[in-house]
Amino acid sequence: MDVERERRRHRRHLDPGPGVRLPRLAADVDAAATQRRFREAAEDVAALASAADAALLEQLATAPVRAMGRVVYSSNAVFLLELDAPDPTVAGQPLRAIYKPARGERPLHDFARHTLHLRERAAYLLSAAAGMAVVPPTALRDGPHGPGSVQLYVHGGDEELPASATDALEAQLHRIAVFDILANNADRKRAHLLLDGAGHLWGIDNALTFLPYPRQRTVLLHLGGDDLEPEDAELVRELRDGAVRDALRAALRRLLTAAEVDAFEARVEELAEHPWYPRLDEWDGRPFEWW
Repeated sequence: MDVERERRRHRRHLDPGPGVRLPRLAADVDAAATQRRFREAAEDVAALASAADAALLEQLATAPVRAMGRVVYSSNAVFLLELDAPDPTVAGQPLRAIYKPARGERPLHDFARHTLHLRERAAYLLSAAAGMAVVPPTALRDGPHGPGSVQLYVHGGDEELPASATDALEAQLHRIAVFDILANNADRKRAHLLLDGAGHLWGIDNALTFLPYPRQRTVLLHLGGDDLEPEDAELVRELRDGAVRDALRAALRRLLTAAEVDAFEARVEELAEHPWYPRLDEWDGRPFEWW
């Protein structure tokens, strides 16, 4: 065994040690700055999106709300919206979206207050810019309960996938894990992985992301130490070296603090240079209710 190689595959991933100064906590956040970020980011609804996504994002952000229902058993206030527009994947169905208003976000000690909806949008921008297609189209809008994020509702498949789909599904799981490293996802539970009717795997509930210090927790712990798939490693290198990098940085700066964007770019650099999944602690690397 290459001991040095194995040692380097371990990455610090939880709170910094004693004496390290953390960013401002939720109580110290400038509410006006958060509202300004929402307004500026909401104006550029099609940023980094494909042509197909751009039209859908516009509908998510502006289509009239026909009905709304509360999603129960969620830690924050979450609503299902029915919009006056057609669903892009299910014929004859109205467009539905998951709406997460800022005013319904439960205060946390490590994430700035009223910023979780902005992080949902930032997660989509990363997925779109990198060509990963792992986060459903997500926009910002001033909804029935105020400013929040709106994400395309994913219709689950009704039929069991054939055994021949196993390899493709595994590859999609690997790509979501790469996304989670880059986004510093502190809450990748099994329930946050949705398979649609076409066999495409989506990662939802991406609000606990983009902290400026290592904090990755994931149900995909078993990948720790493995090399990235060649295609995924190439996506990361392209994100680092390609023309989209500047556009993504500019879009993220409308949503996140400068420290959070700088830390994200450092993760891109690190993963491009060392393309393997970090080996996380088997206990602390699991999210709460990880099953």
